[in-house]
Amino acid sequence: MHQSRKEQGLERTSRGLLLPERREAFVMAELETDIANEDQQQGGRSPLVRRPGLGF
Repeated sequence: MHQSRKEQGLERTSRGLLLPERREAFVMAELETDIANEDQQQGGRSPLVRRPGLGF
């Protein structure tokens, strides 16, 4: 089944808007992991790691 030009335009626009948000979420998750790993190597506890029961 074919999409109308309007539907194609809306789909392209939505993909363009979602891509930067996904990229940002991936980068933030990676940074949190790197910070937590570095902190563990130094023997401390990372404030960015969420722990159950602490109300974060």
